[in-house]
Amino acid sequence: MSTSVRSWRTAFLTAAALAGVTAPLVATPAQAAPARTRAAATLEVLATGLVNARDVTALRDGRVLVAEAGDGKADCAADAHCVGQSGAVYQVRGTQKGRVLTGLASAGKGSTATGGAQEVSGPTSVEPAAGGGYVVLSGLGGTAETRAALGPAASTLGTLYRTRDGKILADLADIETRLNPDGGDVHANPWRFIKNGSGYLTTDAGGNTLIASNCVGTTSTRFVFPKNETSTGLAEAVPTGIVRGGDGTVYISDMSGVRKDASRIWKIAPGGQPEVVVTGLTNLVDIALDGKGNLYALSFTDGFQQGPPKDGRLSKINLSTKAITDVPTTEPLNQPTGLDIGPQGQIYVVAGNNINSKLLRVRP
Repeated sequence: MSTSVRSWRTAFLTAAALAGVTAPLVATPAQAAPARTRAAATLEVLATGLVNARDVTALRDGRVLVAEAGDGKADCAADAHCVGQSGAVYQVRGTQKGRVLTGLASAGKGSTATGGAQEVSGPTSVEPAAGGGYVVLSGLGGTAETRAALGPAASTLGTLYRTRDGKILADLADIETRLNPDGGDVHANPWRFIKNGSGYLTTDAGGNTLIASNCVGTTSTRFVFPKNETSTGLAEAVPTGIVRGGDGTVYISDMSGVRKDASRIWKIAPGGQPEVVVTGLTNLVDIALDGKGNLYALSFTDGFQQGPPKDGRLSKINLSTKAITDVPTTEPLNQPTGLDIGPQGQIYVVAGNNINSKLLRVRP
C-alpha cells in the first residue's frame, strides 16, 4: 500500500484491507455496465475555507449544514497526537453563511508542514436535534483506550452525541473495543448515521459494522459487513454512506478496501436482510437519494498512486434497472467526502479534505 493511500485512510476511514473471511459473503448480482456519459455539470462554490469538511446535510427548510472535523489542536507538537476544540458545524441559509456551532472535539497528529494537522478525527456528520441543538457523529480512528489517552476533552470522539446536553446516543468506540463484532483489528471510525424510529443507525467504517441505537443510548450490532472477494484478493468492507428511501428501504455503501471497481451498495428492505444490489464502483464514501428512483454515489477517488489521489467521481444509479451513469463535472472533484440532495433535487458535495475544503452545488 502506498504512503498516500495509508495516510488518507488513517485520516478518516482507517480500515485496513487484510486477508481472512469473518462472515459469509452475500451473493451479489451481475455488475451493471456504466451507461453513456452525459454533458458535464458545473460546480457552484457555496462556501470555502471549511476545515476538513466531512459531510453535507440538506434540510427541507433550505438550510445546508456541513460537519467540519477541524484541525486538532493548534499547538500540537510534530508527530504528537493531541485533541483540541476546532470541530464545528457550518451553515448556509440563502445568502447567510457561517459557523453555527464551534468548539467540538477534534484530534490530530501534529505536523511541521503547512496545511494543518495530519490524520484528523472529528465531526463526520450532523443533523438538527429535536428540541434544539444538533446530533453529531464523530470519527476516532482507534479504540476506547486511544480516546482515553487523549484525556476528557476527547470524550465525544467515536460517538454519536447530542450537543445541547452532551448526551451520548451511541458509543461506537466502546462497542468496537469491547465486542469487536467483525473479529478483525479493533478499530472504530464512525462515518454516517440516519434516524431509525426514535433512534439511529450508524456506519462504523473502522469496525465494519452497522450499529443500531435507541433514544436512551442502548445499542446493538445490526449487521457485520463481510469482506469482499475482489479480483486482487479479500478486502475489508469499510461501510460509509447510508440513506433511507421513502418506502423505508435503507441503502449503505462500502468501499471494499480501496480496490478499484470493488465498492458495493447494500439494500435492507423493511423486515429484510442486507443484500448487495449494485457493484462496480470505486472508493465510495457517500450516497444520496433524489426521490425519483435514483441513487447518487460519491467516489473519493478513481484510484490511488504515488502522490495525491486521482479525482473523485459522482455517479447516478437507476434503482430499477441498476444502470450506472457518470455525472461528469466541468472542474475536477478534488477528494470529495460528503454528498446530499435537497428537497428540490439540489445536489451538494463537500470536497477538499483539508483546511480549505469547499461546499459545492452540482448543477447538471
